[in-house]
Amino acid sequence: MKGMIEIIRKTIMVAACMALTSCVTRGSGFSSDYSWIKKGQTSQQEVSRRLGDPFLVGYSSGRPTWTYGFYKYRLVGESHTKELTFYWDKAGMVDNFVFKSSFPEDRQKMLSQPKLEQ
Repeated sequence: MKGMIEIIRKTIMVAACMALTSCVTRGSGFSSDYSWIKKGQTSQQEVSRRLGDPFLVGYSSGRPTWTYGFYKYRLVGESHTKELTFYWDKAGMVDNFVFKSSFPEDRQKMLSQPKLEQ
């Protein structure tokens, strides 16, 4: 009986450690390189071909939007997210886009070399 209690106790401890260090991801990982995106030139078809189906779709001031997101949540430790949102014009071309990321490599790159308006 004493041995069985010890096994149960160790099993619970291992399960608790696994739960505390676990990670949940949502969305699909995608490259942080957005240099290929050109306002008025990049089409919905090209974006779809490169990135697949968007994670979220919606409207902003009547304009269709597509959002690609990658969300990596941790119970313990730092969580990270990144999003790339496209705003489409009536012809299905990029009217505007926004890239945001909390991943350390993206933050370091963007803070050291800010991207100017295209």
